[in-house]
This record gives sequence, structure tokens and C-alpha cells, in this order.
Amino acid sequence: MKRHYLKFVRRFYKQLRHPKLRGSRFFSGITQRLTNRRLWKPCRATVSHGLAIGLFFAMMLPLPFQGLISAFFAVRSRVNVPFAMLAVWVSNPLTNIPLALMQEHLGGFLRQSFTLSMPSFLDVSGKFPCTDIECNAANFVLGMLVSGVLAASLAYPLVHFLSWLVPQHLPAKRVEVVRMAKKTA
Repeated sequence: MKRHYLKFVRRFYKQLRHPKLRGSRFFSGITQRLTNRRLWKPCRATVSHGLAIGLFFAMMLPLPFQGLISAFFAVRSRVNVPFAMLAVWVSNPLTNIPLALMQEHLGGFLRQSFTLSMPSFLDVSGKFPCTDIECNAANFVLGMLVSGVLAASLAYPLVHFLSWLVPQHLPAKRVEVVRMAKKTA
């Protein structure tokens, strides 16, 4: 699995460094930050932070470009970009409807249990798209917030447990390659 990850990262990194992409005014600012090798090497801290960012945006934004948004925040936070981008696929087109229903039910449960008040413009009900299921926008927004924070919070212990279980695949610290120049007398 590590070999597949490294192969994917090398291929993507090579595409980012392509001369046509580097020469473009639009992409030069983006690729300049993305070509930092520290953002691509996995270690326990960067992977857990990248996974947390990706899972947060997977639960929060049911949009097509959530991977780019999570990559932007991963670059800004200087954490692992591939894990942040791959984590958003938790909410893919097959899982969007079940996740949205779970989030709406979670928000409804929390509002009833803790008697939370929501803004009046969000407290509207309607039918869920492509189904006959009633949903409330306030319940859905609250469910999205809570599930995003919970998923991001669960990323840390999960990554640290997996790193403890198989330390050879996910080191605790970044491995920095230091090249020593040969001393010439």
C-alpha cells in the first residue's frame, strides 16, 4: 500500500512540476506552494492533520470541489495534501444521500435533546431531493457541523493507533534527507 501511495504521489508531483504548468501565470502561484516536498511526505502528525481537514470538509461541504478546498487548507496548514484530498471521498456520489440523511437525523436529535435554537431563516422544512423524506434545513446544518467536527476529531486517534500498530508504514516524525557535501581539502 505504501508503494502505491508513493507511486501516486510521484506521478502527481511530476505533473505539478511540468514546465507548461510552471510557466502559466495562473498556476505558478499554486504550484509553487504545492511543490514543497514536506507537504507530500507522510508522517503521523501531517497525516492526522490532513485526514482531519479532509474529513471535516467531506462532512461539511456536499459540493463537487471539496477536494480543492481541503487541499487549499492543507497547504495553508502545511500538512499532508494527498490525505486531505483523498479523505473527502468519504462523501462520494454513492454516500451523499445516506450521509445527508444521517446528518439531518443527528441535527434533529441534538435539537430535541438539548433544546437548541437555530436562526429563523434556517428553520424551514421541505422534501429531500429525489425522495419523499421530510427534512429541516436547521437540523441539516447542525448535523453537518457536528458530524464534521466529530469526523475530524476521530482522525487523530485513528491515525495514531494505526501508526502505533504498523510503525514501519507511518513514521512518527518526518524523515528529512540531509545531503552532506563532500569535504574537499
